[in-house]
Amino acid sequence: MGLSDKDIVALSGGHTIGPWTFKSFDLGQLLLQRALNGEKAGLLQLPTDKALLSDPVFRPIVEKYATDEDAFFTDYADAHMKLSELG
Repeated sequence: MGLSDKDIVALSGGHTIGPWTFKSFDLGQLLLQRALNGEKAGLLQLPTDKALLSDPVFRPIVEKYATDEDAFFTDYADAHMKLSELG
């Protein structure tokens, strides 16, 4: 598809509406921080979300985004643009 591992993690952090967040429009970075901290009570986690934490390639990217908001939003914008251009 042309998406990198970084793109996949950034786009996954973009789930901001629905039962997988504590409130609607929860920021992706905060969602990633909560997942890393084990705050899962009341949250829906897809198997793909769980894989982000267990995969040795994805987890370091999740950890970076959980602590670096600028990197998360910059990479999310780039990944969203790539995804949009795929049609």
